[in-house]
This record gives sequence, structure tokens and C-alpha cells, in this order.
Amino acid sequence: MSNQDVTLRQVFSLPEPGAKDPSPDRWNLFQATVSREVKTIKWPAAMPDVAAKICELFDVKLPDLFLISWRKADDLRKALAESKKTPDATKYLELVEHVIRSEHHPYIEVRIGNAPVKKIEFVVKLTFRLKGFVLKIKAGEIEEMRTGRCDVEGRLEYAGLTLAEKKLSPIQLPPLCRFKSEEVLHVYTRPAAVPAAN
Repeated sequence: MSNQDVTLRQVFSLPEPGAKDPSPDRWNLFQATVSREVKTIKWPAAMPDVAAKICELFDVKLPDLFLISWRKADDLRKALAESKKTPDATKYLELVEHVIRSEHHPYIEVRIGNAPVKKIEFVVKLTFRLKGFVLKIKAGEIEEMRTGRCDVEGRLEYAGLTLAEKKLSPIQLPPLCRFKSEEVLHVYTRPAAVPAAN
């Protein structure tokens, strides 16, 4: 995981597009659980195709998740507000060692025609331990992040069933990440949709 786009898909070892899933049994349990909940749904595609759609939900870059959490911190908000007053000045903010805990609820909506039939909501719990990170701030925005050590653990669940898990261990992030503020706003804001047959 050393490229620019380290994602949740990689953290949870979910298969990349076109790749074989190293744990295909997890989708069998998932399908059985969903089938018990909604007995009238007939999947129009094989479960691997539905699983591929689910995996797309996790193509979220880790630095974007960090940014969302950092923007809620009072000290960083103050630094961003101050940098707006002097938009030509560049400031570097070294972050203390810290932990980011977050929970997300991405979902897929199963539809018959345009009518939603079932919302399949996942629970993603994440813990990041970060050390040695530095932010470049200019004109009220975080422009760059210099990375340090990142340890991560997490769990992906559906209805109490664990589909993927990451034990606390270090991951390799790129040494420098650049941001465009408009890109970060779309993390986990749009659901995926899977059509169902009746």
C-alpha cells in the first residue's frame, strides 16, 4: 500500500475490480443473511457481482477520512480561519500524536424499477493512531499532508456479521498527499444501488 490512493478497500483486503476474492465465503453468509430478511428479492446477478458493487463503497482514500476528522478539531479550525486573513502566507502545522475514531454507515439500495425495496446498510468502525503528521495550510484550506506513522484497525459489519476486519497494524501511506477541498466533500455521501428482479 504505497501508492497515492490508499483506500479502505485495501485496508480491509477487499478484492480489487476483476480480482479473485481471498475470502469468498463471507459473501455467502452475507447473502444468506439478506435473503432471510427479504425473502421476496431475487438477485438478478450472481453474488460475486453484488459483492463487487459493495466493494466499490470502500474506494475511499484514507487521507480524506483524516481531513474530515481534523476539520472538526477546534485548534485546526482556528488555524484555518487565521490563514484566510493572510491568503498568500503558508503555514505548517505539526500535529501531536493522536487517535482518530470514526464510524460510517455506507449502504446499498436494492430497487425494483425505481422503487427502493431494501436498504443494505453496513457499519464501518475505524481507529487510526497517527504520529508525525504535518499539514500545509494556505488561504483557509489544508493543501498538503506530510505523513508519518499510521496504525489502523477496523471492522466492516452487516447485521452483526463481520465481513472484514483489520487488526491494529501499521500501513504505509505516501509521504506527501495533496488535497482539493471539493473532492473531500463527497466521501460516503452517495449510496450505491443494485437492481433487483421481482
